[in-house]
Amino acid sequence: MSVTPSTLAAVPRPTVARLFVLSLWAGLFCLLPVAALCGGMAFVIIVLAAGLAVLVWSRPKEAASAGVLFLIACNVFFPTSARYGWAWRDYEPWQMQYWALGLLIITLAAAARIGIGVLWRIPASVKAILLVSGLATLVGFARGNAASFIIRQLYGSLLLVAYFAFAYHAGDEELFLRRLRKFGLLCAGAFFVYYAAEFTEYGFHKEITNLGTLEGGVAILCFAKGLAEKRRGWMVSALVLMAVPFLLFERKMLITFTVAGALALAIKTSSRKARYLYVGFAVLTMLPGMLVSSAGFVLEKMEESAPGITDLLPGGGADVYSLTERTIQLGVSVEVLGRSPAVGEGFGAEISWDRPHIQESVQQAYIDNGWAYVAVKMGGLGLLVFIWFLATTLRCVSPRSLGLSACLLSMLLVTMFSEPVFLNFNSSCLLGAMSGLLCARKARELKAKVPAVFPVGCLALQPERPKGI
Repeated sequence: MSVTPSTLAAVPRPTVARLFVLSLWAGLFCLLPVAALCGGMAFVIIVLAAGLAVLVWSRPKEAASAGVLFLIACNVFFPTSARYGWAWRDYEPWQMQYWALGLLIITLAAAARIGIGVLWRIPASVKAILLVSGLATLVGFARGNAASFIIRQLYGSLLLVAYFAFAYHAGDEELFLRRLRKFGLLCAGAFFVYYAAEFTEYGFHKEITNLGTLEGGVAILCFAKGLAEKRRGWMVSALVLMAVPFLLFERKMLITFTVAGALALAIKTSSRKARYLYVGFAVLTMLPGMLVSSAGFVLEKMEESAPGITDLLPGGGADVYSLTERTIQLGVSVEVLGRSPAVGEGFGAEISWDRPHIQESVQQAYIDNGWAYVAVKMGGLGLLVFIWFLATTLRCVSPRSLGLSACLLSMLLVTMFSEPVFLNFNSSCLLGAMSGLLCARKARELKAKVPAVFPVGCLALQPERPKGI
């Protein structure tokens, strides 16, 4: 076949944005080996942040996923040096300062491009998160809490609201899923190489990282999309991505993924009997992630069915101590609410408890149990506002957004008991973007059903597309 000017004209030409993205990835991959050898990974991470900032400026639809992609890359290529051990009171992971800076660069670029006036048109419950976070910040400073923790915890709340707004006004669900899948698989491959290199020294081991939560969340999205559209490639991608939390022995994400699968089937099915069956299975699966007795029962049955299997698991993988501490934290949060029911003790507040298995007293500002986190840091007012935000989001659950619906529900029902996944700056971008995309779809569907001649108050907060999107 001969090539003629007419056939050349029919070939789609790459856009400037596409060329920029290809050049950015090529440049970063060339820099990675040099940075790894010379200790310049912080520079590479900031370059990545700058590149993503340019991308969201030229293509605002990318804003919803850009922050999540950046954090996945940070956890893989520039992980915190505290990943093998953590002492909250005398150790600050300096790498996270670069994570926060890079995320700030991306977020400010997206906010400037879309426009603050547009972004402020969000549901009242999301605005209320901002107001309560501001109050928790003032309370934290008034009580003399550590400024670094106050700022870090405020940052997480701000990112939740920001990425909700990005997704609500400029998000594209299909694009969001494609970006997370492609980049998630790329970073999973890099993690496998890293894990293989570390295996000779550490063997199977746990690490303190948010990579399992992020990759596990993307795996749920891929699984649900493959289930909804019967696309095998997306299902395979989900299994590859779930290998990351599996290798990190993150039990909460293994439970979360199983619960999400059951909930996705429950949302998708039209049979009431099948729906009850799937929901019942999800509830039973949730229990080992919430109740110490259930988790202990599962571990005991594992040992009975396969003697010696628990000996193969790394420290923390074959006991219920972490779940016990999260339960204790929930009890401590009730005591804090008793002392300060309205506003809690503010961002940066520390709680203390005794570890029953080693008789050691612990005092730290980070709270693993997400519900205890909200109660201690933001008080009863924060709990009410957070529940209001969840009600706003969860009423938008739909089979048409199966992945977002199943992922949000499972994160709330399981992961929230192990970490403040909605408010931690390492994960709030993902949860905020998913919530914003769900609410945007619901708002568009409502607008399509209401005749234009009748102004309706609930449509005042319709997602507004900025010019150029």
